[in-house]
Amino acid sequence: MASQLSAVTRQIGPVAVGLGVLGLASFAFLSVSGRALGPAELAPLGTLWVLINALGPALFQPLEQEVGRAVAERAAHGQGARPVFLRACALAGGLIAVVAVVLLLIREPLADEVFAGQQILVVALLLGLVGLGAEHLTRGAFAGGGVFPRYGTQLAIDGVLRIGSAAVLAVVGVATAGWYGVFLGLAPILAVLATAGWLGPAARPGPHHSWGELTHAVGWLTVGALASQFVINAAPVAASLLAGEDELARAGIFISVLVLTRVPLFLFAAIQASFLPGMAALAAEGDTEGFRRRLTLIVGAVSALGVAGLLAIVAVGPWLVRLVYGPEYVTTRADLWPLAAASGLFMLASALAQALISVRGYKASVAGWLAGAAVFLLGLLAPLRLEQRVGLAFLAGSAVAALVLAIAMRLRLRRPLSPAVPVPADGKETPWS
Repeated sequence: MASQLSAVTRQIGPVAVGLGVLGLASFAFLSVSGRALGPAELAPLGTLWVLINALGPALFQPLEQEVGRAVAERAAHGQGARPVFLRACALAGGLIAVVAVVLLLIREPLADEVFAGQQILVVALLLGLVGLGAEHLTRGAFAGGGVFPRYGTQLAIDGVLRIGSAAVLAVVGVATAGWYGVFLGLAPILAVLATAGWLGPAARPGPHHSWGELTHAVGWLTVGALASQFVINAAPVAASLLAGEDELARAGIFISVLVLTRVPLFLFAAIQASFLPGMAALAAEGDTEGFRRRLTLIVGAVSALGVAGLLAIVAVGPWLVRLVYGPEYVTTRADLWPLAAASGLFMLASALAQALISVRGYKASVAGWLAGAAVFLLGLLAPLRLEQRVGLAFLAGSAVAALVLAIAMRLRLRRPLSPAVPVPADGKETPWS
């Protein structure tokens, strides 16, 4: 267990620093923007922030997961993974093209219904998705190759660019959400340009990787990612859509509060970045006991992180919201604790889903997230006020997802882990055919 802890710590450290910078910068971005814009004008910008951080991972995190898993698996056998990475890049490019066409076709209703009539935020959404697509691809290469310092550096650069742009806009007196959104979308693009010079095993020649292998894995992972991002990000969108005209300011406050209760998720992302490639390598080597020990370690750490976040929010949450966003942002512990508890359960569910994915248990991970998404929608039917209805639906969805995934993982561990059959390392790449 001590060696497992040492290995995980070395991997998590650089990513945790980068995520700390990105997390603080993200909250500072919303804090500075909220003070400059006010609750009503912050609502469309906050919705953009949520959509970028929901759709980006939903579309591209499956590619990061499969690139990271495949690169780590091949590296364990001394093989390069350039065919995997190139096919993943082509698939990401196709997704971006489809998204661009869809956004062009729906730009007016999307702007009117979601972005308070500001079409520039539709452009910002596209920029943000392009940037996150590039980030997820390169991060998959970094994680699979064990280059976690570069992974953390990319995160930090993204964060510095976010808060830097918001500070400049606030100083010059920009009082509409549009330009804040544009610079939010540009930050990840610039971060990738600054860090993508070394990709390790993902840039080295290796055995053929077919489109069928990639699309099968990514297809299931995409369904799971969409469902998981729905569970974690549907709450603020639901609050915006369900809010009446006299509740718009309350919806803006709810979105801001939700962001604050998700602080532990940024710390968990440091664990998540190294967890899947490490577990995939253990599975490829057939190290069942090592797999079990690392899973136990991570589940314990994630549970402790979730409990700490819940206790902190219950203790000082309302005061912290006013400190970060200003005196206009008033909330109660009754609104805060379901969001904090749900975030903790979501982290636990995510860890279990990553463990299933590392042994190619794609369908089981999808089942857990779909169950959570269905329960969230049912929870919205509860006859409660806006904040409580959405918050408790989020809590119920996260709890059910964690339960289903825990059962699936327990069933999977009853069988020995079989090492992946290595692809012949003949040093040749098969053409893209």
